[in-house]
Amino acid sequence: MTVKLVILDLDRTLWDHHNVTALRAPFSRIDEQTVADATGVHVRLQPGARALLDTLRERGILISIASWNEPAPVFAILEALGLRDYFVHPKVEFHPYKERMVSDLVREFSEDGVHLRPEEILYVDDRALHLRRVRLAVGPVQTLRAGVDIRDLARVIDYLDRGDPGSAHPAVTAEDC
Repeated sequence: MTVKLVILDLDRTLWDHHNVTALRAPFSRIDEQTVADATGVHVRLQPGARALLDTLRERGILISIASWNEPAPVFAILEALGLRDYFVHPKVEFHPYKERMVSDLVREFSEDGVHLRPEEILYVDDRALHLRRVRLAVGPVQTLRAGVDIRDLARVIDYLDRGDPGSAHPAVTAEDC
């Protein structure tokens, strides 16, 4: 099944700071990959994350996010790093129910005339619990467990190319629908 939408968890998959809620906007850009908040705490985009987003966009795949954080710091980081335009209907809410966020996201796409079957969605998160809950709530979406290691992000492309993230990195597993 062709993937038409990739939904990424941002809590640790795209950047190295898992508690963005504790950070304080505004963010200033230090370099291409790093921003600092008002108190000087740094957040670094995972190496290769921008290349992953570019690859998905070049393939015509829609990209969105589902993040359990306060929206203000997440959107401030995305803005400072120049990443905001990559994401369609980003869902950033301060509650742990990723399944609700993903369900709302699919509904919003449908309301915009983009009708997606669950099988056309790849949900990427670093927690197996969220992967299972999303599949129960939305249907047989494709899921991929990927965490903070850049090799995990590279497995997203491997999964899209082969339907299998491979076995080269044991921390990454494809969850069957």
